[in-house]
Amino acid sequence: MPDQTDSSWPFHFKTFEKQVLQSMGARIGDPNPSGYVCSYSEANCYCIRTLQQQLRRTHPAQRPIVVYDHFDPDLIHLFETLFGLETYQVSLAYSLQDLEQELVTVTSNRARPIIFAASIGNSATEYDDIGVISELSREFPVSLHVNAFRSFDYAATMSETVRRHEGAHRFALRSKHPVQPLTAPDGCVIASSVVGGGLIQSPHAPAAALTPMSYRVNGERVAYIRSFDSTLGGSRDAMSPLWLALYQLRLGDLGVRQLCDSLRDIRSSILRVLQSQGMDAHTSPYCLDIVVTSFSIAQKHRLLKLGGSMARTGAIVLVVQTQLLAAEIFALVPASATGFCWDDPLFMYRAFLDHYPIPPDAIEELKTTIQSWRCITRSAIGYPVHMGSLSALGSIIGRFWELDIPPHWLDSTSKQLLAARFEAFGVPSWEQQRTYKGGFTNGSTMGNRSGIHTAFQQYPDAFLYVSNQAHYSVMKALRDCDTISNIWSGEKPHYSQISSNSDGSICVDALVAQALTDQRYCFEKGREYHMILFANIGTTFLGARDDLGEIASTLKKFGITISHIHADGALDFGYNNCGISLGPPGTIGLNGMPNVQGITVSHHKALGQSVSGEVLCFSPNKTIAGLASSVNPRIIFETWLYSQVYQPKDRAFLLNSCQANASRLEASLKRLGLITKRYPDSLVVTFERPPSWIIEEFSLRPEGDWVHVITMPHVSAETIEVFLDRMESVTKACSAAFSSITPILIDTIEQDIQLRRVQSQGILAEQVANLANSASPLYSASNADLRGILGPSVRSAISVAAVDEEGKIQVVFLAAANRDESILINPLLIRSTLASSIKDICDIRTQLMSLMMRYLKVEMRIDTMSHDIYTFDSD
Repeated sequence: MPDQTDSSWPFHFKTFEKQVLQSMGARIGDPNPSGYVCSYSEANCYCIRTLQQQLRRTHPAQRPIVVYDHFDPDLIHLFETLFGLETYQVSLAYSLQDLEQELVTVTSNRARPIIFAASIGNSATEYDDIGVISELSREFPVSLHVNAFRSFDYAATMSETVRRHEGAHRFALRSKHPVQPLTAPDGCVIASSVVGGGLIQSPHAPAAALTPMSYRVNGERVAYIRSFDSTLGGSRDAMSPLWLALYQLRLGDLGVRQLCDSLRDIRSSILRVLQSQGMDAHTSPYCLDIVVTSFSIAQKHRLLKLGGSMARTGAIVLVVQTQLLAAEIFALVPASATGFCWDDPLFMYRAFLDHYPIPPDAIEELKTTIQSWRCITRSAIGYPVHMGSLSALGSIIGRFWELDIPPHWLDSTSKQLLAARFEAFGVPSWEQQRTYKGGFTNGSTMGNRSGIHTAFQQYPDAFLYVSNQAHYSVMKALRDCDTISNIWSGEKPHYSQISSNSDGSICVDALVAQALTDQRYCFEKGREYHMILFANIGTTFLGARDDLGEIASTLKKFGITISHIHADGALDFGYNNCGISLGPPGTIGLNGMPNVQGITVSHHKALGQSVSGEVLCFSPNKTIAGLASSVNPRIIFETWLYSQVYQPKDRAFLLNSCQANASRLEASLKRLGLITKRYPDSLVVTFERPPSWIIEEFSLRPEGDWVHVITMPHVSAETIEVFLDRMESVTKACSAAFSSITPILIDTIEQDIQLRRVQSQGILAEQVANLANSASPLYSASNADLRGILGPSVRSAISVAAVDEEGKIQVVFLAAANRDESILINPLLIRSTLASSIKDICDIRTQLMSLMMRYLKVEMRIDTMSHDIYTFDSD
C-alpha cells in the first residue's frame, strides 16, 4: 500500500501514488482513502475482497452475495473463483416490485448482505441504473461497488447543471453499514468502493482502487517486508502508479474539469454532424462515448476507419478524446455540405503536452529519486530481484510504451513464449501441450493464486498442504477464498500449513501426519480424499526446495498419492527448470522425480524485467482458474525481448556466477564467526542478524533472528567485499573498545573476564535470555518489560556480556542498534554479588558504549529505560 513502506527499499513512487489516491478520493468526498494503483482486474478484485472482509465483521453469520447487471462478466468469474463468492445476475430494467421479489429469495428473506457490483461508463452501450439500485437498498442490506475505470474523471467532475441534464448521480466514497440506504441526506449515492482511472484510457492502463480507510484490514505483519501487505497481487510495477500520477499532476482538478467540458462540447458537435448525415446516435450519462445505431455500409466503413468499434449490439461506439482531429471527424461529411464551421476552435487539436505540462517540481523530484537509485541499487543485496537489466534495456522498452503493438504479433508471440516454457519443463510438442494451459500474470503472487485455484477446480474437495516457509501470500490467497477456508460451512478448512525442517524444506513426517488425519476425516464424511501439494522450489526465506521424491515415496508407504502438485519456483525457474518437469498427476519424470501439474515463474526476479510472471498448469479442460482474461501487451513484449537477450547459455552463465558469489559470501561469513544457513547451490545465504544499520544500508531481508543475502546478477564480487568489510568493521570496532574497557572492568569486579558481543544464534544469547527471565529490578524508572527489550537487544548484535573464566556471565550491557546509525542504551543486568559496585559498573558502561559508538561512527540514544538496572543470581 502507498503508506506501507520500508526505508531499506526505496525503489518505488509511493509518494506520487498517495497523491493520486488523495486527489481522486477528494473528487468523491474522501481526501484520505485507502487503496492502491494496479491493473483494472486487480483493482476491482481488491475492492470486492475489501467489502467481503468488511461484511465478515458486520454480518459474521450471513454469507454475502454479489449481485450485478451490466458488470464485466470476466470480473464476476474472478470474484467467484478467487474469493468463493456467490453471484447472481438481475435485470435492473425489470419493475422494482419484480426485482424485490427476486432478491427476497436470493437473500434468504433479506438476511444475506448484498455487494452490488455496478458499472458506470465503462461501456457506452451498457451501464447500470444507479437509481434503481439505490431504491433496492431501502429494502435490502446493500454495499455498493462502482467500477468507473474509464469514466471516473468525467463522472466525478460534472457540474450540477450537467449532472441534472445527463441524469447522472453524484457519488461519495464513504463507510456505510449495509442496512443504511445508499442515498445519503445530501443526495449523494454512497459507494463503499470505487475503481477509477484516467480519462478514456485503454483496458491495460493503470487503475486506482479506492475504499474508505476504516475498511482496510492490514492482516498479519510480514517480517520480510517489515510491514503489512494488504494488496491482492503483492509486488507491483512501480511505473503504473507513476503513470497515473503524472496524468493527474498534469491536469489537476481544474484541468480535468476543463478537459471534460471541452470533450463534451466536441461530442455535441460530432453528434450534430452524424445526425446531419442521417445516422442515429446517442450518448450515455456517465461517459463521453457516442453510440451510433443506424448507418449505411459506406458510413460504417468510415466510422470504423475513424477508430470506432463494434459493440455486441451491432452499434458502433466512437470514443471522444483529445487526439480526435477535425479533419477526421469531418471526413464523414461530403465536401459539398454546408452549415458547419470548419474552423471551430473546439475541433482544433491542441497539443496535450504543451497545454498541460508536468509541474517542474515533480520532474525535479523524479530526477533526484532516480539518480539516488543508481547508487543504492549497487548495494541492495537482500531482495530476489535483478536490478541491472531493466536499467540497460529500459531505453529500448520505453520507446514502445505508447505504441499499439499489433494484436496478431502479441497472439503469435505469446504462444511461442509459452510453448518454449512448456518445452523447458518437459512438454515439448504442440500435441502434448494440448492438455496444458499457460498464461501471463502480473507477478508470481497472482500466478500462485491461479495455480491454487486451478488445482481446486479439478479437485474441489481436496486438502492443500503448504510449508510454513512458503511465500506469505500463499496463505493469504487461501484465507481469501470462502470455499477453500470453509468459513460458512462450519467444516475444517481445505488447507494446512506444515512445519519445516531447519533447512527450510517441508517436514515430511509432519505432512504425513496431517494427511492421515485429513484422510480419516474424509472417510468419516464418506468422501474421497485428494491431496494438493504446494511445493517450494527455492521460494523460501532460506532458499530451500521441497524434496518431491522423498515426499511422494514416504506418502506412498502410507497409501497416499498426491493428486496435484503446484511448484512455486518464482526465482529459481527464471534460470532453468531445476530438474522439475510437468506431467499428468501420478507420473514420473525422466530424472525419477514426480512430475508436477503446475508451476509459477516470475519475470522480475531472475532476469529483472518489469513485475510480471507466468503460470503453467496441467488442465485437461484448458482453463487456468483466477487468471485475468487479458494481459498488458507490454508484458509480452518485454518477455520476448528478454528471451532474445538472455539465451539459455546466458542464463546458465548468470546462475553459475551468482552461485560462485554465494559460496564466496558464505565462506567469508563463517570466517567472521557468524552462523550461516544455505541450501545446496542456492543463491540465498542466511545468517544471524547484524546491527540494524547494516540491514538498512544493504537492504538485507530479516526474519526473526536471521537475515539473508541473495546474490542476484547485479550483486558483484566487489559489492560483496564491501559488505564483508562493513561486517568486519563492526567486529574490529567492538574489539578495540573491549581492549580498552576490559582491564578497567577486571579491576572493578576483581575477576578475570572477557567482553563478548551477544549474537542471536550464539550460546550467549540463550544464557542471557535465561538470566533475564529470573532477573529482578534493582532500579526501574520506566517499568518496561525486560523480556520485550531483550529480543531487539540480542538481535541487534551490539549488546555485550562480561564472561568470567568459568564461562559465567557477570554483567550484561544491553543495547539495541537502530536503522539510523544509532545505538539505544538499554537496561543493565549485573550479578547480585556485584551490587556494591553498581555505580562503578554504570560508569564503565558509559565508557564502553561511548567508545563503541566512536569506533562504529554511530550516535548514542538514551531514554528512561536506559537507567534501569536488574540483578540476577542464576548461572
